[in-house]
Amino acid sequence: MTSTHVGILFLLLFATAQGVRDAYFGNVFQSVSFFFVALLAFGTSTIVFLAWSLIRKPGDVARLFAEPGNLFVVNATTAAAWLLFFFGLRNLEPAVVATLFNGIGPLVVLVSSWIGWTSDRNNLGGLEKALYICLAVTLTCLCAIVLSNASGLQTSNMEMQLLALAGVIFGGAMITTSYVYTRAMTDRGIGSDAVMGVRFFLTLLIALAMEIGTGDAAYHPTPQLIPILAGSAFLLIVIPSFLVQSGVSRTSPLLANVFRALGPVCVFGFQQFDGRLQFSGATLACIIAFSAITIAASLIRGWRESNPT
Repeated sequence: MTSTHVGILFLLLFATAQGVRDAYFGNVFQSVSFFFVALLAFGTSTIVFLAWSLIRKPGDVARLFAEPGNLFVVNATTAAAWLLFFFGLRNLEPAVVATLFNGIGPLVVLVSSWIGWTSDRNNLGGLEKALYICLAVTLTCLCAIVLSNASGLQTSNMEMQLLALAGVIFGGAMITTSYVYTRAMTDRGIGSDAVMGVRFFLTLLIALAMEIGTGDAAYHPTPQLIPILAGSAFLLIVIPSFLVQSGVSRTSPLLANVFRALGPVCVFGFQQFDGRLQFSGATLACIIAFSAITIAASLIRGWRESNPT
């Protein structure tokens, strides 16, 4: 099995785990502060991966701190992405959040390459261009479904939904940018464990400041629930994040983001167990269209990368 095949396997595992994660925490965030959960998830991630990297290959951490500019960009984009993602899960249907957050990735990669922000040159054929236009249209339709109150989570607070939609889209662009930078780090031989150990510093600082400054005691879990939340956060947030980072380091950015976009199917399935949500045929139709587009795009891209002309 080649490194690319291993990377694709990691990305598929991530897509499956994402279904459980988004449905579970979409429910949890109704009663627990997402800043508190961020502290649990990314605090354990930093401790575990930083310690492991320092034991296994301490030189990698030193190399990362020798690049303060890149390290700050990774921390800033990661913080914006995850905190906005959690905000979206609290205010939107989880499948909508997953679709927008992951689906914007391929479009960001393409736009970045076209305007010269990245060195990748994704030369698309006519069919691929049509697929990505359809992808953009599908994401736009999904936003319209939410704003017309036809999604699985209906509310009278349209302003909050609009803010959450904008935040999730921006967060998806930020996590994609973050993975472009971490891919460059791993391409230079720095281990994924070292990157995971240092990428959440700013996320932790912001989450701590927001929890202290604006946290509501009513949204704090009971002491008995904290170990369960910490374990769940590590297994469902940190490990999938490590899987996708490892997958990104072994595949092209475009291919990685296409496979990440398969997760919403799993999210939609798992969210049906959440009693506060209702079945939305409109959301499902968008996700089916979205999945068909991303599968077609991934097959075409995979074939072109394995058969260069």
